[in-house]
Amino acid sequence: MPLTGRVRAGKSVLILTLIALCLPGSAEVGIKCPPQQEIDRALGKASSLLQQAQYGDAAEVLEPFSNAKCDARTYLLLAAALDGVGSSAKAEEALRRAHLFWPANTSIAASLAREYLNAGQIDKAIQALADFHATAATPLQEMQVGVVVYLAGHRLVPALAVAEVAHKSYPSLDTLLLLANVLQLQGRYKDVNRLLQDQRKEYATSPNFLITFAESENDASLWEAARDDLEHAIALDNKSYRAHYLLGNVLAALNETDKAESEYRTAIELEPNQPRTYYQLALLLHARQDDAGETALLTNALAADEHYAPAHCEMGRILIGQHRLADAVTQLNLAIQENPQMEQAYFLLARAYAGLGQKGEADAMVKRYTQLRAANRRTSVDKRPDQLGVDQTIREGTRE
Repeated sequence: MPLTGRVRAGKSVLILTLIALCLPGSAEVGIKCPPQQEIDRALGKASSLLQQAQYGDAAEVLEPFSNAKCDARTYLLLAAALDGVGSSAKAEEALRRAHLFWPANTSIAASLAREYLNAGQIDKAIQALADFHATAATPLQEMQVGVVVYLAGHRLVPALAVAEVAHKSYPSLDTLLLLANVLQLQGRYKDVNRLLQDQRKEYATSPNFLITFAESENDASLWEAARDDLEHAIALDNKSYRAHYLLGNVLAALNETDKAESEYRTAIELEPNQPRTYYQLALLLHARQDDAGETALLTNALAADEHYAPAHCEMGRILIGQHRLADAVTQLNLAIQENPQMEQAYFLLARAYAGLGQKGEADAMVKRYTQLRAANRRTSVDKRPDQLGVDQTIREGTRE
């Protein structure tokens, strides 16, 4: 399951975690607060109501205690109760107020960040974690939320720091793969391969472990090894979309295109709303010079997700070949709108504008393409000498 999906799916787990955290104990007392014993009674009653899924009643118990800096646990349970009745805006407001009172409280910070993330407000989610510091005592779910938020905001350094603490504090398959996923996003596939190889015997029957390992093997161009792990994963779980999709990629790299097509079509049957599968299959048909079939698959990709930039870009390339330059410009501008870092879109757009006789626009796209290409080359290559394939990548960039 994607990491963001785990955060959304974990609401019931989060509520149970908060209940555990909110058992009677020490609390921070502010001005004009009721006696701590009264607060503890309210927390205990609300916890019981939450366990019975009586969210509205729990919220009524807690709201009288949520107007002052009395006890952080009140706000955490109140937010859970409000989420339970579908009042996400009120839950966010309760957590925002609590965060002002206790900015260093990791439970509040993680809960607020989760609310922002689920609302698509990634920048605010990052800001909520400004004082988030994971330690061995930090609950695992809070660290998982932290990693997901940092990844959503492309903050790979803090994501790695939290993932490392999580795996060290709660060693398990889940935290191992969480750490591996962050390392993969940093391009450190050799580190991932070493990390997972040490655990292969223990997790040899886990499809998720084998798929994650295969992803890094694929990144390292170890395609035979990746194929073996993916075929093993599919033998264990033949309904895994990720395994079939990735095996399609590996087989395409091995030039076994008929088998690759079969895997992609299986992946589409399993998850028909994944645009990337249609796109990868479209590229196979492009190699066979099947323009009609490729166009149909790109149309399917955009039907699944109209914001999928690679499909817009490839559609633009096809339209240029058909001399439909104005239509190509539309598709390529959509690609850039969705992904401003896509080099090929600028390159193709320069060609389209040139074909239309729009020299100024074409020159602007060439300039932007050149700048972006240079910037991407500087930032995308992991130049540490122990990373497999680094020297080749640097040489290729120099030649070009």
